[in-house]
Amino acid sequence: MPRAARLPALLDLLLCAALTWATWSSVFHWYRVVDWYDTAVHSVTPGTVAVTLQLLLARARLLPSPRDGALRRSAVPLITTALGATVASLWEMYEWLATDVFGAHLRVDYEDTVADMAAGVAGSLAAGLILAWRSARASPRPSEDGDL
Repeated sequence: MPRAARLPALLDLLLCAALTWATWSSVFHWYRVVDWYDTAVHSVTPGTVAVTLQLLLARARLLPSPRDGALRRSAVPLITTALGATVASLWEMYEWLATDVFGAHLRVDYEDTVADMAAGVAGSLAAGLILAWRSARASPRPSEDGDL
């Protein structure tokens, strides 16, 4: 999917790596091995997905491009953070559904959910700051609006 979207090469690599990492972490229950591991996955994955969504929505002209000179630079990380918070919320709803509806044996409770969502928001903010920084460094090119 990321390659079909013609994402920038670095973002393509990061997105594929983050999604693969999160998937195998779940399959092999790596979350249970090290305490901080769950937080790392819940930080990196929503942030990477949020940047991807922001660029794709900008390309579809549903959001302004991060390169748009009329857009305040503070708006870029705010948009990324909002998208990442949405991704983190959907992820936690999936965990609830898997556990409470389908009986999967995941280690989830209130504290885990709140910590995971906080990690997703923090990771998305960090990703948004990086996107804003990279966008400020790139010169606007109207033919590539939304690409970095």
